[in-house]
Amino acid sequence: MKKNTISKMLLASLLVGGISLTSCGGPSTSFGGSYDEDDLSGSITVWWPGGSTALETVINDAVDRYETLHPQVTIDIRFQSTADFYFAYNMALLGNEFPDVAYIDHVYVQRLAYDGSIANLNNFGLESTKDLYLDSLWEPNLYQDNLYALPMSANVITRVYNKALLDTVLGKDTTAEDLPTDWDSYIELGDKIKQYNVDNNLTGNDQLYLTTVPAGTGAESFGAMYYLGMSSREGGTIMNDDFTEMTLATPANIEAATKIQQLGEGGYTPLVFSESKFETGKVAFIEMGPWKMLDYSRMNNDTNMNIKYAPIMPNEEGGDISSGLGLYSLVLTRKSQNQALAADFMKFVTTDYETQVGHNSTQYLMPTTKEAMEDEFYDTDDWAIYKEQLNHAVARPGSAAWPTIEKELAQFVTGLLNGEREPNYIYSIQAALEEVLYDFE
Repeated sequence: MKKNTISKMLLASLLVGGISLTSCGGPSTSFGGSYDEDDLSGSITVWWPGGSTALETVINDAVDRYETLHPQVTIDIRFQSTADFYFAYNMALLGNEFPDVAYIDHVYVQRLAYDGSIANLNNFGLESTKDLYLDSLWEPNLYQDNLYALPMSANVITRVYNKALLDTVLGKDTTAEDLPTDWDSYIELGDKIKQYNVDNNLTGNDQLYLTTVPAGTGAESFGAMYYLGMSSREGGTIMNDDFTEMTLATPANIEAATKIQQLGEGGYTPLVFSESKFETGKVAFIEMGPWKMLDYSRMNNDTNMNIKYAPIMPNEEGGDISSGLGLYSLVLTRKSQNQALAADFMKFVTTDYETQVGHNSTQYLMPTTKEAMEDEFYDTDDWAIYKEQLNHAVARPGSAAWPTIEKELAQFVTGLLNGEREPNYIYSIQAALEEVLYDFE
């Protein structure tokens, strides 16, 4: 396929992925050097996700406290829909109604930096804040070893299981020591669940499953993260370190795909993501982030389910336990006319203890600073699992092509489960995505 014959559909996809919207025109400012945080003045506009009264209260309170510290400052918070948040930001950069600071998915940071859309935070000395944040959350905000975003809110995927279902199938009080420790013992447990279905004539909606895999319509983002975790646990990667080449066509990634295919072919999982089956006691294991903890706690109180948490299972005993990272960060718009103020507010809101705990605990997400993670809200056995898993998180690659990569990987996972794709289809995906990367050169 020639570079100049890419379809309109692909071009639209790449636009969402971050084609440069600012580098060809419009005012641009830069800031070289330090600033006096005690002598700040002026106003900035900040885009923040809205929709929750509790969440909006937390950030408004942070603004009030910041403005009290800096009487000559005005912070204008504009609450935005989370749908197409990044696309709306890129479109705003085309005109004059852009925010000075925006809250975005970390996966777009590198593309925005490449385009010159966001400011290098090293210019404000913010690289010196590194030790305040959790170690695993720093690197996803770097581009060419320079800092371009500050981490605000995080989550990670871990293993969640229904102890009540396992007790029934195994005929005993299941303990953490009974959980599968590698792929073979996982499949062995799946066979016991299948046999239990046979012995008890459980079919249709009554059938029990080992797990459910993020596949099908509506699970695209989660499906891509799932494959990324599986790849990492096999020792694979999907891109090289500087996001210039795809690294999908490897034995490790084929093995990851083979394991996913086995789940579908063997009847160990529904063929589409069935979170509802887990929540009604029909699925033993699900990989899930902490945002569901409150719901699961209520289920434990209101039903006979007993939902527990455990680290991600390695594919080989004692092996890698990586899982997908979710991370939202703050960026400074390079076109901002008050970069010093914007940089200082970003530092304040991402490191302020009260804001970090309030903003993230409200959503059952994880704070990004070491201090806030020690808050009593996160001092439970269940949160301890997620906190440890965060040390084994694999970030989605910050490539301009990520939306296309995500779509391809999600469709691959779905096809592996329903029999429409074979593991070696990874070579076709590799070739298609290399073409996409070529068009970004």
